[in-house]
Amino acid sequence: MQKISNRYKKYSINKDLIIMENNKKNTQFDVAGFGIATLDYICLVDEVANFNNSIFISDVNFFGGGVVPTALVALQRLGGKSAFVTSLGKDWTGKEIIKGLKKEKIDCSGVDFVDNIHSPFSFVQVTRSLGERAIAFYPGSSSLLKFTERAKYLISKSKILHLDGLKPEENLKAAEFARKHGLKVMIDTNKVMEGTKRLLANADYLILPQSFLYDYTGLKDIKDALLRIKKEYDPEILVVTIGIEGSLALVNNGFLYVKTFKEIERKDTTGAGDVYHGAFLFGIIHGWSVKDIMVFSSAASSIKCMSYGGRNGIPNFDATMRFLKEHDIDIKNFRI
Repeated sequence: MQKISNRYKKYSINKDLIIMENNKKNTQFDVAGFGIATLDYICLVDEVANFNNSIFISDVNFFGGGVVPTALVALQRLGGKSAFVTSLGKDWTGKEIIKGLKKEKIDCSGVDFVDNIHSPFSFVQVTRSLGERAIAFYPGSSSLLKFTERAKYLISKSKILHLDGLKPEENLKAAEFARKHGLKVMIDTNKVMEGTKRLLANADYLILPQSFLYDYTGLKDIKDALLRIKKEYDPEILVVTIGIEGSLALVNNGFLYVKTFKEIERKDTTGAGDVYHGAFLFGIIHGWSVKDIMVFSSAASSIKCMSYGGRNGIPNFDATMRFLKEHDIDIKNFRI
């Protein structure tokens, strides 16, 4: 087993703790989430269907999905408290989505139910051998997501706002309102859209997938791409997730690389990045260092990947601590 100190390449590391600014107001939630929620149909296949061919599905299940709500589920299971704002149709799909969120004790008072439109859903093909996936997404009622008075109230009662960037104009309204009221803003977006630049300019924490980083900057060197984002927006925290290869942060003009846990039995990567964000939020709330948060988030995400579905395998705090100890990582810094 490797010791924690050997899991990093020798980049300069910021060892200072991230300390949340203390809001004088009385906060009710650690995080308010604003974004799209889906119902994911997880279809187990031997290979992903391509153009002009068909495949057999050997097993299928449905789970709640969506970038922001899945991150909030991870946060809740780890011990945080959150509220969520989204738009759903008045259909069976919407009922299943909300049932799953309420089961996790997420405050859903900011969810709007809309007539005569379907709730969002996705069909996710997951390969049995490698756990790789392909997603087809139906947006449905997400097109009607608005920054409402109820959203304002829930955000004003939170410490951090988490966004998915998929409705840039409404996300921007939420981000500007949050920052005006002293909150920090985290954005997890995987698609470059009109309005994305303005949204990124209002982010304090950017944890971005590698694909977005390349698409946005047009650069193929990951370090150059991070430096470009840092120069343009100068977020407090800037991290890129690299799938099975781990994550890379730019901290005090130095790069910090954290490996993932490759030795696990990986079944399904659906929701892995979302869980990483939820765990990252949990670490920020508790004032851990960037290094420790990245390790913790990688562990929580890896545990999730050992189960099918975006939320099915999300661990609680104790399970994450056991996983870290099993991988010979000192857990003394992960205090709550």
